[in-house]
Amino acid sequence: MTEPRKGSFLRRIMIDASPLRSSPAFRRIFLARTISIFGLGMLAVAVPLQIFELTGSTLQVGAAATVEGLCAFAGLLVGGDLADRFDRRRIILVSRMIGGTGFALLAVNAWLPEPSVAAIYVVGGVDGFFGALSVTALMAVTPTLVPRNKLAAAGALNMLTVRLGTMASPALGGVIIAFAGVGWNYACAAAATLLTITLLTGLPPLKPDAAGPRSHPVRAAVEGAVFVYRQPVIRAVVLLGTLETMASGIRVMLPALAATALGVGAQGTGLLYAAVPCGAVLSTLLSGWTANTRRPGWHMALLSTASFMVLAGLGVSRSLGTALLLLTLFGALASMSGILQYALVQAHTPDRMLGRVNALWMAQEVGGDSVGALGLGSLGRVVPAAAAVTIFGSVAAILGLAGLAGFGSLRRTGPLGMPDDGPSQVPDAAPAVAGSP
Repeated sequence: MTEPRKGSFLRRIMIDASPLRSSPAFRRIFLARTISIFGLGMLAVAVPLQIFELTGSTLQVGAAATVEGLCAFAGLLVGGDLADRFDRRRIILVSRMIGGTGFALLAVNAWLPEPSVAAIYVVGGVDGFFGALSVTALMAVTPTLVPRNKLAAAGALNMLTVRLGTMASPALGGVIIAFAGVGWNYACAAAATLLTITLLTGLPPLKPDAAGPRSHPVRAAVEGAVFVYRQPVIRAVVLLGTLETMASGIRVMLPALAATALGVGAQGTGLLYAAVPCGAVLSTLLSGWTANTRRPGWHMALLSTASFMVLAGLGVSRSLGTALLLLTLFGALASMSGILQYALVQAHTPDRMLGRVNALWMAQEVGGDSVGALGLGSLGRVVPAAAAVTIFGSVAAILGLAGLAGFGSLRRTGPLGMPDDGPSQVPDAAPAVAGSP
């Protein structure tokens, strides 16, 4: 009698891989995303290393990252509208083809006797823009390929590949650069992109719901923002999600915390940086419960608020072991909250707006992280690093508790779907949940 209960418990908490078994299209997208993430992670090492080697300037390294980031931000906004107008499969394939061509051009440039720094800027910006187009379309198709009650599971699987890729791919890229040179790193990224294109060509046509007249692109983007504001569940998720992405800026304070509050050197600082993604990976592996919760909005808000409280505690910790434990816990709580945020946004967005809403969702993640990093860095110039972390975490926790009390629609959100639900194409998300914050 004990063993069945134990097995059932493990099945409930372990990551749910059933979307991979039940949806061949989602399986193709999952494999393509995994390969793509490893390729992009290798590029994240290659571009700054090559620019610094060519210029010796950290300013140039930062400028290249800024150019790519701005182009990616623009790609998200443009891609959201395109994903709601045209066949998403075609957008993904064309974007990947252009991106793969860019990686090949970077390889050719690296093999020149005198590589062009300007070419790295230009091609990096183009890759950032079209990579964002592809990601937006990929995000928009997932809810149409899996049942609504499996959205949390799909989000967890996607998050797991991202976490593992960002942990392992930079190391892989460094090994390739060390033994073969930066050009072969770019060539491997191009080959990985070709493999993802091969996988994605097997997808069926993925045209969005064409109901209703098509607006001007600017008006369409405004319609997406208005929908997010008026839909009570998504509005609450975006507000708490933005606060949580701002908290991810804690990474800029880790070197100062290590030196001033913890008294550790480079090795200890490296462990601090590794703790958050480790916590995220562990919690993602144990995320099976998120698909079965009957109150996903309530649990998401609780997890977010708890992660802010952990940050406040990090500021008063004075031992490396305690700091590592808290950062690991922060990564775990934020990861589980992120899975529920993803599922709630997808479940409460109609198919005709999935592209624009997902674009805005990803744009706020990029913007929130940058604002949080800037805010924490600025606060750290006024007060000691440990105090800055405690103040930031405490204020975020107070705001999280206020949201927990005020967002009635989020607290009342019911299960994401029943086991026999079909793909989660919501006809109209505006009345999906009664009540308002």
